[in-house]
Amino acid sequence: MMFQVNINDASQQHPDYEFVTALTPSAQKAAFHVRRNGEDFCLKIIAPTQSLERVQREVLAMQTLNHPNVARVVEYEYSARGGETRHYLVEEFVAGTDLSHFLAARGNLSLEQIKNIFVPLCSGLNALAENSIVHRDLKPSNIRVDNNENPVIIDFGLARLLDMESLTATVEGAMLGTPKYFAPEQLRGTKRDIDPRTDLYALGVILYEAAVGKHPSVADSPMTFDELDEAICTSEDFKSDPNYLGLNPTLKLVLQRLLEKERARRPASAAMVGNILNGLGAQQ
Repeated sequence: MMFQVNINDASQQHPDYEFVTALTPSAQKAAFHVRRNGEDFCLKIIAPTQSLERVQREVLAMQTLNHPNVARVVEYEYSARGGETRHYLVEEFVAGTDLSHFLAARGNLSLEQIKNIFVPLCSGLNALAENSIVHRDLKPSNIRVDNNENPVIIDFGLARLLDMESLTATVEGAMLGTPKYFAPEQLRGTKRDIDPRTDLYALGVILYEAAVGKHPSVADSPMTFDELDEAICTSEDFKSDPNYLGLNPTLKLVLQRLLEKERARRPASAAMVGNILNGLGAQQ
């Protein structure tokens, strides 16, 4: 169930901000486009069901970074006084659209379009890795594309800081995140194996969707966990898809490496992937 807050109630709780419009909520947060002193921000009111430690981890993850392809946190507050709890964060507002809508509007991307979107995206992922952060919920809806078609990674609610004790990824048996973008080690819950290469698998799924127009292994129709496990952890049917086979040879090789079931066989870093993609030509 989505956590929703009436925009008028939110405005009364945060009088320092002009509330422009409500944004798409999630189960964890109600989100609003707000403005202060002529500058636009995204204000997120945290659902009371959310783990304080998890939210603080998200904030810490974002505050350690200063990178054009990673959203920055501007303000964060948690207080509980007089029976009233205030728990919210304010982050950079990225005008434009998310990558899922961007891809839906444009169809399969050309090599030049792939380079323009995914090279800076790799730069942002590399910045996360250099700060020992694994996003763990990388997907098109968590990538904003601004009006200059520059991608910005958002929503670090499931981020794992590798130098901190891990929080569980399940609540009462429910899996958090979007499993169709999970690497095998994440789907099966082997936390000791989660590292930046886990995000590289998700990057591979997104890149495949951008180039081919569909997920490499997961069907659009509902799937049981066993079917999902088979699709993500075992199946390599995408390698025989005619649309995949028709791709640029270098792009095919990048996709094959990113989508390796064993993390040790994936590229060593997002920077390496970005360098290869940057060499792609403008024509297929």
